[in-house]
Amino acid sequence: MISHLHALFPSDPTFIDRELQRVAEQGLVRKMVVNQNAGDMVIESKDYFRILRGMKHTGKASSVEAFDKFEGLLKSKPAVTRLAKEDLAEAAITEEEGIRDLLSVGFLVLSGIPGVYLISIPNVGSFLKLAFRTRKWMVNILAKTKWKEMLEKLIHERWDANVKARWREFRGVRFDWVMMEVKGGGWCEPFGTPGGRGWKLTGKKE
Repeated sequence: MISHLHALFPSDPTFIDRELQRVAEQGLVRKMVVNQNAGDMVIESKDYFRILRGMKHTGKASSVEAFDKFEGLLKSKPAVTRLAKEDLAEAAITEEEGIRDLLSVGFLVLSGIPGVYLISIPNVGSFLKLAFRTRKWMVNILAKTKWKEMLEKLIHERWDANVKARWREFRGVRFDWVMMEVKGGGWCEPFGTPGGRGWKLTGKKE
């Protein structure tokens, strides 16, 4: 999640946005729009194309050639996050030859605007659900306290005590991953106390 990167530079969030744009234009990373509330995602381009090439040979694609054309199109437009049907048509990717396959496996998703698709990646929904559930857990923990805040060490103790749920529902996600998500996404913020670092809700809604 791009929110994780924002957590690394909380005093200058525009730095991350500028750098992401720069490396995206160089073709090093691929940005993907998710939605306004969940934030956006980023993946190294080499990993994105590795997944794309691997999907060609799973039997889920009726037109392997369309996947090759899609890779070429993305490389020619390294910083775009959405594609119009005209963009796809220029690369000889049509509804019959490619678009349906790319939609069905998850490399394209509907944007809500007719004829425009968002660039995505397979199984992104599972990843977003994981981010949402862990974020919700953290927000709920703080929301139940009188002042909507708690020491990090106490939050960590509750996280460690919830081993079964952590593996069943949260897939073994690390505690620091969750904290970066809620910090970078603006749901929670840290503050200093004599007893150690604390966390409080910002009031941002899901």
